[in-house]
Amino acid sequence: MGMERLFSNIIGTPVVDDDFKHPITTVRDVVIDPESGKLVALVVDINRNLVIAPIDILAWGDTIRIPAHDAVIEGNEILRVAEVQKRNIRIIHNRVETKNKEYIGKVVDFSIDVNDLTLKKLYTAKDILGLVRYDSRIIPAKIIERILPEKIIVKMNIVTLPEERRPVAEEAMAG
Repeated sequence: MGMERLFSNIIGTPVVDDDFKHPITTVRDVVIDPESGKLVALVVDINRNLVIAPIDILAWGDTIRIPAHDAVIEGNEILRVAEVQKRNIRIIHNRVETKNKEYIGKVVDFSIDVNDLTLKKLYTAKDILGLVRYDSRIIPAKIIERILPEKIIVKMNIVTLPEERRPVAEEAMAG
């Protein structure tokens, strides 16, 4: 996958303190700026809203290296993070539709480029009662028009359905 990381894999990534070389916490969530599509914080404690700013990410591989323990700060100490969190805009599980109000699906995963820390792709699917997923799509971030609290609007519908995934959904539909 190169420099792209999936949200589902980012969650749980150990954060290593460069001073002591051992993990001090793990990533629990990410905060993406809905205007720029840029990562503005990694959340390591949801209840206390403790975050790491992108500037403090020294390296991002199987672990995320930060300079020292004091790089973990409160989210409201970073203005942009506080603003984005106040608006309560999520990417995961958000609904995706085209400008013409055509429903594409819900975001089941998304990827971030760890080089420039921007949103790269949305992975969407429709579901039946939240159980059976079908009609999977991969949507490049460049066609996103707006990210709102209740939906993500994209310029057009892109069909990128892997062929081998189709029959599974159809059986599920028929059964």
